[in-house]
Amino acid sequence: MRKQASVLSALLVAACGTMTEQTTSGVDRMYVINCGENHAKDVSRWTPGVNVGRSQVFSNHCYLIKHARGWMLWDTGNADRLAAMPNGLTNPAGTITAFMKKPLAESLKDIGVAPGDIKHLATSHSHGDHVGNVGLFTAATLYVQRGEYPLMPEQVRGNPGMILDGDYDVFGDGTVLIKSAPGHTPGHQVLMVRLPKTGPVILSGDMVHLQYSWTYRVVPSFNFDVQQSMSTIDRMKAFAQQSGAQLWINHDAESNAKIPKAPAFVQ
Repeated sequence: MRKQASVLSALLVAACGTMTEQTTSGVDRMYVINCGENHAKDVSRWTPGVNVGRSQVFSNHCYLIKHARGWMLWDTGNADRLAAMPNGLTNPAGTITAFMKKPLAESLKDIGVAPGDIKHLATSHSHGDHVGNVGLFTAATLYVQRGEYPLMPEQVRGNPGMILDGDYDVFGDGTVLIKSAPGHTPGHQVLMVRLPKTGPVILSGDMVHLQYSWTYRVVPSFNFDVQQSMSTIDRMKAFAQQSGAQLWINHDAESNAKIPKAPAFVQ
């Protein structure tokens, strides 16, 4: 059947006298969902040597991908329970306060998606502002690097799962690629999504926190492995150049302001 279809396509092209390249994608659209904010008292913790004493608001997003083979969610943001805390939740060290203005469950409902509709789930890593709502998606297939799996919340360790040892093509068509990007945590990963109109974008997780960090190759000293973090940045810069992908930095509020937010979507 495939051979017959190929022959028919060739005959049609010949009959038209033109050669047209068509690119098809299993990804239809992506929703960028506001999944909280993190207010840092001193951003120099994330940019060692500069910005000492300067406060910073980190944006925080979840990314809902509509693929022909089902919905996929990347990162789950700050915990929905924080929406009931108007003053947010400050960490024990007092360095950062997390907020959640609107629960993820409500944002999904606005799109017309229920938590049970999510068939594929991956997070960049196991930190609380990225896994805050994983308990909503215990039926989804979880994609996680082997080094990160022991650090993931217990709610999703019973999920159907794919334990990864490196890069992985989620749908087998090159449109949604998990890329191993360790350093911030042992099994940190990023996601490349090939959008039908925007083209390829890389969702950063915490590989870098700010555009400054990406430009100047700067990582926090509290990363799991600083040198590994640097190597990951170098490798991902080469990959972005080779693939022509944009980098969307999750926590950089300024650059994220230009991206449409759910219930709008990007293609």
